[in-house]
Amino acid sequence: MRKTLIGILWCAAMALSAPAPGAISAVGQAVQRLHLSPQQLLSLRDVLGGIERGAQVEASGVDLFILRDPGSMAYAGEFSLNVGEDGTLTVDRVSGPATLDASQSVLLPIRLNPKSRAQVTAALAGSQVMATDPANPQDLPALPEERIAALKFTDAKAAAPVAETRAVFFRDGSGMVRTFRAPQTTAATTPAPLRISDRYFSAVKSDGMHVWRDNVVEIDSDVAMTLTDLLARGACPLNGPCNVHTPAVSLRGFHLIRWQHQLIAAVPPSLLAQLAPAPAPQTTVPAGPAKPAEAPTASPAGSAGTPATAPAENSDGH
Repeated sequence: MRKTLIGILWCAAMALSAPAPGAISAVGQAVQRLHLSPQQLLSLRDVLGGIERGAQVEASGVDLFILRDPGSMAYAGEFSLNVGEDGTLTVDRVSGPATLDASQSVLLPIRLNPKSRAQVTAALAGSQVMATDPANPQDLPALPEERIAALKFTDAKAAAPVAETRAVFFRDGSGMVRTFRAPQTTAATTPAPLRISDRYFSAVKSDGMHVWRDNVVEIDSDVAMTLTDLLARGACPLNGPCNVHTPAVSLRGFHLIRWQHQLIAAVPPSLLAQLAPAPAPQTTVPAGPAKPAEAPTASPAGSAGTPATAPAENSDGH
């Protein structure tokens, strides 16, 4: 099934509401199976929004989608969607003459200095991305490893640019997006540097009318190595610890930018309703102790049960 990206993004945005039967694309159906939180769904929408608007998308197996040039229908890239046992969403995406390699991962040669790491950690404080590992509660919260999916070239001789992104989002919408861009895939006498960027997001928040994140931090740098060298030096197992020790590389143009109170635009009403904070419980004033009932007094002139004094409006004073 082929759908334009605009249609796919619409289906993904509506996946947590109650869409009409048969009105969901293959991507929308995959999103529904993942049982994402509203915060994750908004994050996914923004990640997929970077794909070329005119791209054609077709399903290929489970949770893998192929991107094709709308004119020639030639392969242009692909992306995958996965949710871990802890509910964490992972989106891997590649564009250019390469496919995702599901058998291993790659460790990026980026190491934050203590000052930069402290800034990122402070910006993400209180978010699930910085939560302590339940298996090691004594450890301090730490940023995840700089890993992305491994790649396989579709044409080893091609010199076309390649871009890859791995996005990881937790249930509260906090997470990170890692991207590298290689201007060419083959080795060169003086290789053009890889452009690597990390963007960290704090949790998604809402007051019922607006949706925002308190902090977004982006780190950019150029790395003097080819894509082939990166894939060869940083190869790691798909799961488990990565024991690869990549040699130090020259970083150029290192920038760290922090934005505060970043609004999220065009939130569908159905998601806005789910993100709205729960109404505050109504406070009730506890009732005081009840007064003891006064003992009835018998009327000296009347019969039992007759009031000693009748109401004023019924008196006989006429």
